[in-house]
Amino acid sequence: MKKTLLIALLCMISAFGMEATAQANKSTNKSSSPTYVLADFRGIKWGAHVDSIKVDGKKLTFTKSADITDKNAYTLANDDMTIGTVNVDKIYYIFNANGRFNGVMVIGKKELGTKKQFGEMKYILKYKFGEPELKEITGGVQYYWMVDDVRITLDDQDAQGTFTLEFYSDFERSESKRINTNVDDF
Repeated sequence: MKKTLLIALLCMISAFGMEATAQANKSTNKSSSPTYVLADFRGIKWGAHVDSIKVDGKKLTFTKSADITDKNAYTLANDDMTIGTVNVDKIYYIFNANGRFNGVMVIGKKELGTKKQFGEMKYILKYKFGEPELKEITGGVQYYWMVDDVRITLDDQDAQGTFTLEFYSDFERSESKRINTNVDDF
């Protein structure tokens, strides 16, 4: 009887320890949590229409960019050109053919004076979203994260001395998941 009780107690302690470890691992890497959602970029919700975007009650006015010809890219006048401690050169807001917000492209210098900007940007992303997947690309390396239905890539472009950070949201899939997980018909 005592032996059976001791075994049952050990099993419960072991199960509790494994659950605590799983919870700790979940909290240290937000992207591994199925409940973490990257719903916006700087307060702009994925899927918002270009003509109706407001942040803090103010309507944003986007200007079509001529710099990027293969995408429906826009810029914002007086945009904050910093992310954390990283100074960036360009931030493009990307919209689909229907004028819905679905991406962001950020371009910056790898180094600015003695500041290692690429390393700092990678640190920010790793801190927020965990360890990335790595992929070799022409002229550099790409770091890759998937957070809910948002793909994040950070390209180290050695040859140009720049980095490119991109966010791409499959907001239509996210909306479909939200609706389908809240079905109350049955």
